[in-house]
Amino acid sequence: MTAPSPARRRRPRRAVVIGVLVAVMALVGAAAAVWALTRPPSAADAAEKYLTALSEGDFETISEMREPLADAASEAALVDAFAGATYGSAPRVEHETATSDATVFRGSLDLDGERRDVAFALSVRDGRWMLRNDYLATLAVTTTLGDSVWVGDALVPAGTVSLLPAVYPVHPAPTGILTGGSAAVVTNTEDVTVQVEAMLADDAVAQAQTRLDVYLDQCTVPATSLPEACGIRVPWAADLATLDGLAYRVEQRPSISLSPTDGTFAATGGVLVATASGTTRDGTAGSFTYRADDWALYGSLTFTGDEMLLAVR
Repeated sequence: MTAPSPARRRRPRRAVVIGVLVAVMALVGAAAAVWALTRPPSAADAAEKYLTALSEGDFETISEMREPLADAASEAALVDAFAGATYGSAPRVEHETATSDATVFRGSLDLDGERRDVAFALSVRDGRWMLRNDYLATLAVTTTLGDSVWVGDALVPAGTVSLLPAVYPVHPAPTGILTGGSAAVVTNTEDVTVQVEAMLADDAVAQAQTRLDVYLDQCTVPATSLPEACGIRVPWAADLATLDGLAYRVEQRPSISLSPTDGTFAATGGVLVATASGTTRDGTAGSFTYRADDWALYGSLTFTGDEMLLAVR
């Protein structure tokens, strides 16, 4: 048997060398890929992420980059208002400045047809880029009627509310009773104030009449005494010594009119027939019928939260 030639002995060694080199290069490439995937994003990456989330209405992503507001009502208003907003478009980072404890950005969005600046700062907390406290905008709202307004999908007291940059519809409350309002373009680089010129909606009086009718039904159920705050006066004492019961027949309900600027209402023109039964002064049973052609109720009108309140005086 002959010995293997030198050429045949060298081939396996080359294969081993080549295989080792390929394996080393694969390991190096894998390490580089892992480093690229696991390295933390830059401040600029985080800034682009935030502006993109603003433009897409992605509150979940924004929430991951912020701490909830300390006041629960303000936090709920922030969330609900943004849900009902119109969002910007074409987000862009315009300027970046590094400070000792944060990176300050000026970005921009197209909001309501105009390019608007958005300012915010990011700092690292627990290995993540987080928004600093000055990223929110403030909207000041007043209203000519009521004590509350709708901003986006949030019912808030008239005054100031903290918001994310967006375009917010602002309407008076209660919904369906008052109408008016406008849109507010909100950023945190300029003060924004909206005055809502509220007025009665077309069917506000009809809604008030429906509520009054329910109240009048309660006023006119059979009873053993006169109801309070119902505008009902029955002079039964002129004919009876004691009263056993009252029964009513409504021929015409009072019609309501509203005076929101005065905060009052008047319901007039009602016709009511009342029958009083009891014991007469000579000790016999008797019943007497009385008719009122001027049945009326008066009271205060207020708009509180998302409710219209009628209080009879």
